[in-house]
Amino acid sequence: MYDTAYKIALILAALVLAICIEYVIGEGRRLHAEYTEWSTQKRREKYRKPAYMQVDKRRTMRLNREQLWKEVNR
Repeated sequence: MYDTAYKIALILAALVLAICIEYVIGEGRRLHAEYTEWSTQKRREKYRKPAYMQVDKRRTMRLNREQLWKEVNR
């Protein structure tokens, strides 16, 4: 009788352990994905501002040239 109860307890403990391990692995994967997304956004933000400044500078130069050519060609 004790042998059967012991086996059942071991099976239940192994099942609980497997569920806990699966949960920990899933949480680890979720946290890794979250960190990867965060670091990607941080890196993009670092380069975004200078890139936008370059685009604004080129756009301003183009608009100034267009306006200057309009004035010259009048």
